Amino acid sequence: MTAIVLGALAAVFLLGDQRRIAVVLAQPDAAVPAPVTLREITLTFDREPSREAVEAALSFEPPLEGAIRWRGRTLVFLPGAVLEPGQYTVRLAPGSLGRAGEPLREPFEHRFAVREPGVAVIQVAPGRAEERLVELRDGQEPRILARAPRIIDYAVSPDGAQVAVVAADAGGRGSLALVQVSDGAGRSLVFDPAINIGGVAWSPDGATLAVVRRDELPGGGEGVPRAWLVRLSGEFVTTLDPDGLPSLYPGWSPDGQHLAYVSPSDARLIVVNLATGERRDLGQPRGGAAAWSPDSRIVAFESVPRSASGALPPQPVRVVSLDGAVDLTLGREGEIRSAPRFIDSDVVATLRRVIGPQRTGTDLVFESVRDGRQVRAIALAAGTDLVLHWDLAPGGRAIVYTVQTAQQFTTIVLDLETGQRTPLPAGGDVPRWLP
Repeated sequence: MTAIVLGALAAVFLLGDQRRIAVVLAQPDAAVPAPVTLREITLTFDREPSREAVEAALSFEPPLEGAIRWRGRTLVFLPGAVLEPGQYTVRLAPGSLGRAGEPLREPFEHRFAVREPGVAVIQVAPGRAEERLVELRDGQEPRILARAPRIIDYAVSPDGAQVAVVAADAGGRGSLALVQVSDGAGRSLVFDPAINIGGVAWSPDGATLAVVRRDELPGGGEGVPRAWLVRLSGEFVTTLDPDGLPSLYPGWSPDGQHLAYVSPSDARLIVVNLATGERRDLGQPRGGAAAWSPDSRIVAFESVPRSASGALPPQPVRVVSLDGAVDLTLGREGEIRSAPRFIDSDVVATLRRVIGPQRTGTDLVFESVRDGRQVRAIALAAGTDLVLHWDLAPGGRAIVYTVQTAQQFTTIVLDLETGQRTPLPAGGDVPRWLP
């Protein structure tokens, strides 16, 4: 069977003389495909394809520029730029597409739509009775995707179709569920009174999750936190640390070949090669998940100062490449650096909280990965207002961040090209883009 996966959609067709074309939607009752934000298009064949023939038969309307990669029998088309909102069509012309000449006798065509991304935030319900994961989209009423006494963490799948939600019950024990963005339908993935789930992260191919779990001990209490790989069936596969030592904040490289995690027992940031098992020590982290450059070559993480000097030693961000060619410490005395994100493989952005007699506030600072030179700085909040979380939009054209004033949360979208700031109709903490 040959399958094309388009975000939340799957279009399936068969090769051969008496074979037919069928289109299968994730929402069977939908009259037309639901709009999605497209990150890649994949075509997976049940037999060896003729790569040259398939690439020649593939086309898009309107035409798209991009790169083609092969993963075994799967063709992956990576758009060269973020697609503008609108309608698109992917086509395969008929012909001998199999390596042994198997034909596609009828043209294949599938239409899909791309919409503007939305934002997800965690809100506290009135009276602090519960926390809610809320979807915010332009022109639509806020929609609750999940609710619990506490939302511990959440992560959006690479195709934007699902959100993995870690929710705590009244006793504080975390469970893991998958929520469909299209209709809010949820499916419990890990719900076990003997397992307490913490953070969660998606693999780039959307097939695996990395979670942090604590196990109930026979005599009572809980064991140390360990990062595990989990299949979407809910099956735990393996721990990241081979010796079963504590491990926190797992973060995948964009190419899916490496995972970074914090080893709290020896205060190190470890990067593991998932194919070979090789482990690299990149330095001493301060906390939080590491950020990866788009080319999977460089890691940025909240670090501790290499040497304390002065009354206010910096709380820096460190930027290190896997080959050792890059090793920068970003931050100066009087600054707190946090929440690194790569704009591209040459520029990293961090939150810079300044505390001092001259000025107090939070900026977003863009710096060169090559030499640490400041490229740009944008003021996000002044005085005692806090900005703790932000996220970069698909394509890097905008950011979303939340300003906390006392117990009030204002979530703002900032266009990095025009400088326009748009407060969203509802605010919340931990904002993340929803394709």
